[in-house]
Amino acid sequence: MTRRRRVVLIASAVALVALVVWLLLPSNEGGIVFAAPGGTPLTLDLDYPSGPGPHPVVLFAPHRGDWGRSFKRDDRCRILVDNLTRNGFAVATMHYRLVGEYRFPSQIEDGKAAVRWLRANGAQHGLKTDRIGAVGVSAGGYGVCMLGTTGPSDGFDTPGEDPAASRVQAVVALGAPVDWTAPIWSKMVERQYLRPYLGKTYSEDPDLYTRASPGTYATADDPPFLLIHSVDDQLIPIAQAHAFAVKLRRANVPVEIVEETGAEHVWGGERLEKTLTTVVQFLDRTLRR
Repeated sequence: MTRRRRVVLIASAVALVALVVWLLLPSNEGGIVFAAPGGTPLTLDLDYPSGPGPHPVVLFAPHRGDWGRSFKRDDRCRILVDNLTRNGFAVATMHYRLVGEYRFPSQIEDGKAAVRWLRANGAQHGLKTDRIGAVGVSAGGYGVCMLGTTGPSDGFDTPGEDPAASRVQAVVALGAPVDWTAPIWSKMVERQYLRPYLGKTYSEDPDLYTRASPGTYATADDPPFLLIHSVDDQLIPIAQAHAFAVKLRRANVPVEIVEETGAEHVWGGERLEKTLTTVVQFLDRTLRR
């Protein structure tokens, strides 16, 4: 093997390793730190629409809080962020503490900290801060629903912070677990997701599951909600979305439900593009007034 060929192979191997690291390692590097609970830095990643600002902003909570550098290359995330920015919304994708390593209500506290940061600092980043929307998928959808219903008296805000600053003005949840007041989930879901998050099973502490359900906190001053769910969801029954909607309506909170078919959980591709048409229309009505 010639020296030149050996150099080329080494350079190629180094480049390949760098690419793998860039794609696969979870990292908060490169974003804007909005909070550091217990010394753990949490960041926001901002994507902007074209044209001059300030832009209306949507906080995006993905299905996992520890997403890495490759996350926005995923089909579903790319479609969502591109669609919202194409329609004039800035998107602040947030990291939050990982479910399983950190229990309830850590992730709710993280979401509120992100909204407070956007409200206090958004103007200098070209964002409108008077009306902030929140969009979440799966577990992230649960989180944004909790942002929508919990208020100053519910105990989820950091002492010394202004609770009003963490309230959002519109909520969109796709395929989200939003009502845990009745055990209609599978044993696998409770074992893998709910017990690690809450620390107990439903039979051990049903009151805890009620405290962790967004509908428990619904009041008339909550923002409008758009709930999008597949009737064929195998992980999170659509009955949860309907149960949550009942609680919102009882509190006189505006709520819309869009039922999809054929998807076992959250979908992508052309179907997601069509779904996002409804999302954008909802955000136009609720955030651009």
